[in-house]
Amino acid sequence: MALVALLVAPVLGADESPQRPEFPDLTLTSPSGQIQTLSTFRGTIAVLNFWATWCGPCRMELPELEKVYNELGAKGFVVLAINVEGPRAPVGPFMQRMGLELPVYFADLAEYQALGIGSIPFTVLLDRDGRAVRVYAGYSPAAMADLRKLATELLGEGKD
Repeated sequence: MALVALLVAPVLGADESPQRPEFPDLTLTSPSGQIQTLSTFRGTIAVLNFWATWCGPCRMELPELEKVYNELGAKGFVVLAINVEGPRAPVGPFMQRMGLELPVYFADLAEYQALGIGSIPFTVLLDRDGRAVRVYAGYSPAAMADLRKLATELLGEGKD
């Protein structure tokens, strides 16, 4: 499945909700073994961040995402740090060394491979209905500023 191509092609603004593609309902596993699906987070503005402990750009991006999470989390915003290395990866010690408290998950390998993600970090901003608003391939400060802006706009949707 070339889902990534579908997601990357349109660069949608927060006000273009009718054209947002639905993101697959991934199966996520916490480091403690708890399993849940991505649909559990419907109703929130969610960021999926695919990363690895050995990834240099991921080490720059994760603290930025935690700042946005700390700033907007009480308003219905969540960041899901999805490690692509698998459940044996040393994510606990890594997160501790980095001083990060983001919720960490592992995606089912087959589901992750089906997404067609070719590089990390790879970040997807989802609206409350689980639809992809914007995709960020790689890390840049400009992308994080855009993510913060769009997330803030999405949190304000429907609150008139």
